[in-house]
Amino acid sequence: MTLDELRQKLWDSYADMSPQTKIAASYVLEHPSDVAFQSVRQLAKAAEVHPSTIVRLAQMAGFATFEPFRGVFQAAVQRRDVHLEDRAAALQDDERWGEESRAFLKIGQATLSNLKSLFQPDTHKTVEKIAKAILQAKRVYVAGYRSSFAFAHYLAYAGKIALPSMQLLESPDGSHFDILGQADEQDLIILFTFAPYASEGERLLAVGKKRGCKVIIITDVMSSPAVPYADMGLFVPMSGPQLLPSLVPAASACELILAETTRQGGECVVENLRRFREQVHAVDGYLKPLEPKDFD
Repeated sequence: MTLDELRQKLWDSYADMSPQTKIAASYVLEHPSDVAFQSVRQLAKAAEVHPSTIVRLAQMAGFATFEPFRGVFQAAVQRRDVHLEDRAAALQDDERWGEESRAFLKIGQATLSNLKSLFQPDTHKTVEKIAKAILQAKRVYVAGYRSSFAFAHYLAYAGKIALPSMQLLESPDGSHFDILGQADEQDLIILFTFAPYASEGERLLAVGKKRGCKVIIITDVMSSPAVPYADMGLFVPMSGPQLLPSLVPAASACELILAETTRQGGECVVENLRRFREQVHAVDGYLKPLEPKDFD
């Protein structure tokens, strides 16, 4: 079993777990390196649960004991070959950084660390599944509220160019919820939601599930309130000293999803892009880059 398969197994049973088991599941999935190298007691202490809860979690995942459960995490950690931390080290070694630039450096370190965590083999597999779900859906509704709105707008705007079935759910008066009155089990909702979690997102998912829609959430941790509604999810690390959670990893997640959807989409995606380009050119929607003579 791979870490991706294990994560999906725990995801599928998350809603039915006891409160303590949910805490344990959230911790082990957010701290894979700890699971790989700590004992049951050390892990339980870090997660603030009883050691027996960790063992029950391993058994719930299909393992007789903790050791083979830990082996999945050890194998995944050992496979990680992205070395973005080298760039962070280069920043630290740059003599131009002074005490007054400590916050600047910390943001750079956090961004690189978040990207390192995102660009891993299990993320790639999840993105492939998300792209497949997008292409199979009759309609794809994309949403995000408050600080998460920017990601939803970008994914929906760029995605609609390639796939007209994608649309952004937005309205100043909240009437975009009415659009879901036409939704059914062939439709897909993609929600971006990061701490602090906007309450509008939970309402959207409740309405969507009532209509039978499949739900994909792009969020930061397993304890996100959107998790119980999700059929599939992508965890995006957002830590850092910024005022709000870091924008960079979530923007990268959008780019990964768009690229993989385009790759799987075949000739129809290419044709849609060609038609969009012709439409924009017909109304002079793009400006041409300046040439040297324009500066004379």
